[in-house]
Amino acid sequence: MVGGDDSASPLGSYGDAVGKPTARSASIGGASVSSSGGASGGGSKKREKGEENDEEKKAKRRKQIAVASRMSRARRKRELEDLRDENERLREERSQFLAKIGELQLKVEALREQGSSDMRVENELLRAQLEEHKRFVSCFKRLSEGAPSSTNARHAIYKQGADTAQAHVLGLISQSQADDWQQATVPLEADLPYQNFSVFYKFKDEYGSEPSSGLGDAPAKKQRRRLNVRVDVLFPGIDAASLSDFFWESFSNTATQQRLYSIKGVEVTQLTDDMPDTNTKMLYYRERWDGEKDQDLVLICNRRRKELAKSTLALPHANKAKPAVGKVAAMVMALSTTQHSAAPEYENANRITSLFVQGAVMWNVMADSRLCVVFSFPDNIRLKAIETIDDVIQDGCITHKFVDILRSYRQELGQRMS
Repeated sequence: MVGGDDSASPLGSYGDAVGKPTARSASIGGASVSSSGGASGGGSKKREKGEENDEEKKAKRRKQIAVASRMSRARRKRELEDLRDENERLREERSQFLAKIGELQLKVEALREQGSSDMRVENELLRAQLEEHKRFVSCFKRLSEGAPSSTNARHAIYKQGADTAQAHVLGLISQSQADDWQQATVPLEADLPYQNFSVFYKFKDEYGSEPSSGLGDAPAKKQRRRLNVRVDVLFPGIDAASLSDFFWESFSNTATQQRLYSIKGVEVTQLTDDMPDTNTKMLYYRERWDGEKDQDLVLICNRRRKELAKSTLALPHANKAKPAVGKVAAMVMALSTTQHSAAPEYENANRITSLFVQGAVMWNVMADSRLCVVFSFPDNIRLKAIETIDDVIQDGCITHKFVDILRSYRQELGQRMS
């Protein structure tokens, strides 16, 4: 039953119900339905229009995102192409420098085998090596934003760091012969358990360190120094390969480092397994200091088999009139500080960035083996084993602290070989 005027026709009643707004209601199936259908229809249209506007906005936003994504992909593509072009150019430049360095090294070795030395060629070789390293550092800075995410790029950086460490070690051996290194005396009470033992050293002004003129009110700055050391020894009945394995393991083993240097609070961690080969390691070295900031540094380690001229490995004061002739197959180990890593820096640790180099060359002589160890560090490095350069050489004599380290090495090696 629909409420209304009894005289109205059914058609008129239908028109009133649909076409005109009214406050009356009808009961359908027991439920009350409002007869104000016009207002409800208007609200529905507004909602539909609002939904259409939302869809338009979403579609517009999707178009904007698509455009931005295409632009971003295009920019990354251009950057990648630029990096590839720059990398190719740097590869060509580096190949040229390495070829020049190789040529100069052959000249130097040939001169040494003839018993002569040409400082002009030596200096030219050193300049070429320094220029090649400078170019590498420059290219690393330019590509550092885009390159490290690539495995190949990281391997290239690690390999270059290993090349530099190797060049430092062989360069120190070469300098020991050409730069008038002094032979250190050994304390009589030392009684070191080595055969054919000798130590040579040279104090040098630190690279890039220039003292103040001292004029006017400015006080004269103390010239920073660097100590270069070479140790030679013979090991009867020990194969050079066994000697090589011992030194390689000792570089990265925390317990071995603590025993060798009689220190505690040392941690040595291998930073990554993602290295270009099994003969290259990146190490994080940290010392815990009570009441002071810790000391830490990052090291690149590498070992390689090389064929070296016997004259290259001769002692600094060897008879130059009768130089050794021929070549030997040697294992060259090199370790040096590096900044080309993603090692984290901590607020409670002082990161050592100065150049620290340590290396060793081992080769067989009949049934015995020869060992030549070199290391170089500036006077601003402070570590538990060696806090100052005076802990190694003092008044032309090796110190008791250095003697203890040498004894520890021989004892550790003896236990490994037994």
